[in-house]
Amino acid sequence: MDIQKYAKKEIALNQLETALGLYFAKRELFSVITLAGAAEEIFGQLLQQREAKGTVSFTAVLNLLRPRQKKESGDAASASHETDLYVHMDVQQEAQFLLGRAIDDYQALAGELSANMLRFNEEVRGKKG
Repeated sequence: MDIQKYAKKEIALNQLETALGLYFAKRELFSVITLAGAAEEIFGQLLQQREAKGTVSFTAVLNLLRPRQKKESGDAASASHETDLYVHMDVQQEAQFLLGRAIDDYQALAGELSANMLRFNEEVRGKKG
């Protein structure tokens, strides 16, 4: 067994860079969503630790793929787009949203952006620099 210590920031950065690479290659958007969501969650936790805030700003990415619970009042419409077997979403939009959140959290944490992050901001979000 080779147990080592890994920095959470570096793990999340690796997840985000992998997600960006897949996104730009136009491949595996569900993997992009999962990786970007996991990275955003870790960056968010690190920001909360740094800022000593007790609120959580992000719902775990795994909750995006779980069916919604039906309300007691019988509101079937709120759960009509999700079942135990299917999720209905705009995969491209969800990937862009989670990548954007992860990039914003990384920038708040590290004060810098990688080349892929800058490319995403320019090409997808229309931001310069």
